[in-house]
Amino acid sequence: MRRKTIAYLLGAVAVFIILILNFLGTLDLLEWKSYDFRLQLRGQKEPTGEIVIAAIDEPSLARYGRWPWDRSIHARMVDRLTDFDVKTIGFDVFFSEKSNPRSDRLLEEAIARSRRSVSEVYFEVENMVATKAHPPSDAIIKGSAGLGYPYVAPEMDGIIRKIMPVMRYKDELYPHISIAVAAAYLGKPWKEVVKEIPLDNYGEMLVNHCGGFETYKYISYCDILDAKIDKEELKNKIVLLGFAASGLYDRHATPFSPTLPGIETVANNINACLNADYISYPSAWTGFLSIVIIGCILTVLLPKLSPWKSTALTLVVFALWSGICVYYFIGKQIWIQYIPSTFLIFLSYISITSWRFITEEKEKRWLKKAFGQYLSPVVITEIMKNPDSLALGGKRQELSVLFSDIRGFTTISEASTPEEIVALLNEYLTKMTEIVFKYEGTLDKFIGDAVMAFWNAPIAQEDHAQRAVFCAIEMIEELAILQDKWRAENKPIIDIGIGVNTGEMVVGNMGSVDKMDYTVIGDNVNLGARLESLNKEYKTHIIISESTYKLVKDKVKVKDLGTTKVKGKAKPVEIYEVKGRK
Repeated sequence: MRRKTIAYLLGAVAVFIILILNFLGTLDLLEWKSYDFRLQLRGQKEPTGEIVIAAIDEPSLARYGRWPWDRSIHARMVDRLTDFDVKTIGFDVFFSEKSNPRSDRLLEEAIARSRRSVSEVYFEVENMVATKAHPPSDAIIKGSAGLGYPYVAPEMDGIIRKIMPVMRYKDELYPHISIAVAAAYLGKPWKEVVKEIPLDNYGEMLVNHCGGFETYKYISYCDILDAKIDKEELKNKIVLLGFAASGLYDRHATPFSPTLPGIETVANNINACLNADYISYPSAWTGFLSIVIIGCILTVLLPKLSPWKSTALTLVVFALWSGICVYYFIGKQIWIQYIPSTFLIFLSYISITSWRFITEEKEKRWLKKAFGQYLSPVVITEIMKNPDSLALGGKRQELSVLFSDIRGFTTISEASTPEEIVALLNEYLTKMTEIVFKYEGTLDKFIGDAVMAFWNAPIAQEDHAQRAVFCAIEMIEELAILQDKWRAENKPIIDIGIGVNTGEMVVGNMGSVDKMDYTVIGDNVNLGARLESLNKEYKTHIIISESTYKLVKDKVKVKDLGTTKVKGKAKPVEIYEVKGRK
């Protein structure tokens, strides 16, 4: 019992450890990796066709020169897209510093005419707090359909998975550029868009990445300006103006790509807002409850199961938990924390199983040492499955007990040397013990030259009376073989008498905590010993009681010996001589 209690405590400690590690964020990095794996398992998804990227790429740089370009080029782009009936223009380009006054004015006028451009404000950010702003000119802000910031912060492994949809600066709230573009396209205030977005405890949203590079349609900046495309390709679309050339360094790692242009992260977030296609979070209690529930299941069951069943249970729980997390992510776009509960599954299994292995191996060695001399290997194996049955104490139950004693042993001892007697006795007792074990009996003890054994404990045996009587018959048969051998060797010849009784007895480990004997006591035990001694009086070899006879009368041939008065019994006892099997 103490072993199981400690196993339960180990399970509880495992739950506590995982809860603490989860609270401290120790497992966050692995959790993010599992999030990436689930995204990749889901695979790339087709985004809305409403988003097109006007790429500042290598051909455009070759055409208009190195970055930054003159703002008159961007003014022309705004006019061109307006002529193409683009619904919303999103700039992922800063215009926070003044340049050529004429070019600045041309851009401001183009944005004012268009009334569909969303511009960027750049914030210097420390610890997720905006400390300084670099906005575009007042004319750009006034002429724009919206204003947003482009800030994204990677997780600890450098991968972009979340953004802050809103940032506060000097008591004013600003949306992320993706939120501002989506709101302008949908024709609603950006705050209404944000209300629909599932946020975590830090006020961040998960970016629903649709795939890797060029998941969205790219059109070269210069091709649009040169009108090399059909205007129908852009009509009523969102056109994002951003960097695609690798030398401009607006790239970052995502779950699908190690170097994705930042403009595609903006596009992914706009796509989610347009289609309400968010990856959401479950209740704040889900992670806690999943750890506690899984921990309770394993803590309660693992100490009770065999090693193979424990392993099977652990694998089943692991597979079910993995399936649940994958199903909710792919099927319902709900991200459930996977790693903490997974770690708990294996921590519980390793700790509880290791403890059981250490203690059970020690217990098995003790059992084999303590009981190997008087229990058959089959019985020991059964006891090892339930060692608690051998705890100090006893219980009352029906058993069959066998007593066997050598007749005239004292006379034989006086006529032989001690060495001869010991050798003879050892040979005899070895054979008798083998027969007891053959019938899966419990060898209680050797009482000098006498043998005491019983059946139906510590493992249940419905046919315990039959086993005891058949054991007695075979002991007599084996003795006959030994007698022929001893005659041939000119050794003393011994004979035995056996008594078998069935009835209610007290069985268990009796003694002290430090030294115990697994034995039986009671009136019916004494009757078994008395039946053995009656063999001398009746000149028989095997005598059984009436209670035993009733259980084996269809299996053995007997001779009714009548009744006999036994000490401790008020009524005479009916006894029978066993002649052999039927």
